Amino acid sequence: MSYNFLYINPTTGAPIGWEPGTTIHYYVDPGPLGRLTNEQARTLIRAAMDIWENASPYADTPRFVYEGLLPEDVTGSNYSTYVSGHECYDSDLALCEAQTQRDLKTVIIFDEDDSILTSALCLSRGCSAIAGSGVFSGSASNPHNINTGYLVLGKVAGEISTPIYAVVGLMTHELGHLLGLAHTSINEQATIADTVGFGRYVPTMYTSTLSFSDLNPARSSSTLNPDDIAGITTLYPATSGATMLGTIKGILTKSNGTPMYHVNVVARNIEDPLCETYSFLSGRSCFFNTTCNIPGRDADAGYIISSIPSGTYTVEAEEVADSGIARTYAPPLFDEFIYGDAEFWNTDDAADEVNTLSSTLSVTAGETKENINITLNRNSVTSDRVKYISLDTFTPGPATRCPTSPPIDYASLIGISESTGALGF
Repeated sequence: MSYNFLYINPTTGAPIGWEPGTTIHYYVDPGPLGRLTNEQARTLIRAAMDIWENASPYADTPRFVYEGLLPEDVTGSNYSTYVSGHECYDSDLALCEAQTQRDLKTVIIFDEDDSILTSALCLSRGCSAIAGSGVFSGSASNPHNINTGYLVLGKVAGEISTPIYAVVGLMTHELGHLLGLAHTSINEQATIADTVGFGRYVPTMYTSTLSFSDLNPARSSSTLNPDDIAGITTLYPATSGATMLGTIKGILTKSNGTPMYHVNVVARNIEDPLCETYSFLSGRSCFFNTTCNIPGRDADAGYIISSIPSGTYTVEAEEVADSGIARTYAPPLFDEFIYGDAEFWNTDDAADEVNTLSSTLSVTAGETKENINITLNRNSVTSDRVKYISLDTFTPGPATRCPTSPPIDYASLIGISESTGALGF
């Protein structure tokens, strides 16, 4: 869905994260994680935390500090003491379901047999891991920051068939959720095309962590892509970023002039349009109104793509990925598709024009480009609509920043010998 946020303040419409620069003190389940010993699993978790802590010099990302082991192995029979799928608020901790919430503890749990995930937190959805917040400061009507979080890793992370780099990718993805980032469906064209080598353009916070049976190093999520970095920088901005990074903002409307919410708006650097790609979901946060009682509906369908480097960009509008998990964070319009075809922005953007007509805009350090407004071509959903700009429209950059392999041999880091496999999709 573009870089996006798990939690939005229902009063202000602003995204919610931890206090920038804070320290997250975490406790770990004492049991093993399948073939991984507790120490090995904790080493990999620490490596995944390092990835987010060092995401960008322009991000004041929270730091993680290990505080020790929980007093017992957490299983399907006792998990409710340690983790709950329901958030609560420090204004009344007595209402928190889990004791660790009431104690303001962040926990990481190894669910070796998936008994926690299948019986409680994931229910019928099924998942290999899950993470989120436990306690917010403030109240339900006006939450301020995340105070505690949780991460539960399922049995697939400990199976011998799961490469170690993929385990780190899964951990990194889930820690992104713990920090407050939601899913992204950016570069869905590359996923659909299933083109060898294009896996590197799928971000860490992609809508799923993919099938472990066919994962490869380029798609392991253990290296952040530019969209991930922009998202964490926007959620946790350092002071220096305001003068060094740029912003693009505008409004999405249907051809009749009415607002169009939850469209994926994508900015691509023309020098590397598949890797240097940034996006946002229109109307997801309220950046244009002073109040936003229902984010996405009381907003004016605005988008704001922040924390992007200087460069020359194209901008396009496209659908959110066709999956339930992608639409999870686009309520209440999860069943509403983009009206009309995916299309580029152009200087005199209007209804009923060729969807590939495009203009470029240059963004310099500290600059905000405003009124990059897109008017979609039609007012109704049609079966022949173009969901995404064709992949062959974009040529990969010659010196792409997107990964071809994990930055570290994580298997060797924990004393396991395995091949990382060949680059593919």
